Amino acid sequence: MSETLEVGGLSFEVRRSPRRKTLELMVDRGAELVIHAPQVTCTEELARWTQSKLLWVHRKLAIKEQLAPKVREPEFVTGERFGYLGRSYRLAITPRQDKPLIFDGRGFYLRADARSSAPDHFRRWYVSVGKPWIERRAALLAARTGVAPSRIEVGDLGYRWGSCGKHRAVFFNWTLLQLPVRLADYVIVHELSHLLIPNHGPAFSDLLDRCLPDWESRKEQL
Repeated sequence: MSETLEVGGLSFEVRRSPRRKTLELMVDRGAELVIHAPQVTCTEELARWTQSKLLWVHRKLAIKEQLAPKVREPEFVTGERFGYLGRSYRLAITPRQDKPLIFDGRGFYLRADARSSAPDHFRRWYVSVGKPWIERRAALLAARTGVAPSRIEVGDLGYRWGSCGKHRAVFFNWTLLQLPVRLADYVIVHELSHLLIPNHGPAFSDLLDRCLPDWESRKEQL
């Protein structure tokens, strides 16, 4: 069962590790609040420390709210643009073609009778092209981390870009394929590094420094 801590009207997820020696507070991509703590830190000490960080947390949440894009649901009409590996490609609606959705390297082509199920077709397309692409990138980047996953899966991870599973399996969100390659590489290196170091402590940061010296700027762009 996951551990949570309520402080100042906010809910924090607590992730403990016997390897960690310091406390760390994160406001992640989905505005979820996560505390990384040593295994031995008592709840009272954790609450006092978190209370001292509330001003910082509220500032971070306010910035995320201001910067959050006002997401508009796509209409799947000719002229709309969809991202793939950092580039934007135009969509055209066609009266007939063999497959519901086709990408030819210059643009996307959606068959008119498939518009009602267009989100599913796009998701399946990103997953189908995403897995082999990420496997190739992971194979290249594994030379930096010194560790390779047992398998890679691509699917819907909600607000997360990636995660590690049991038996050295690594999972990535299909939306990773909409990012520029340099940012996708950061996510891949991040998850590969977790195969060696499960927490976000100093050793993890040191490993990222060695594998991807500019990882902090890439993380900021995410």
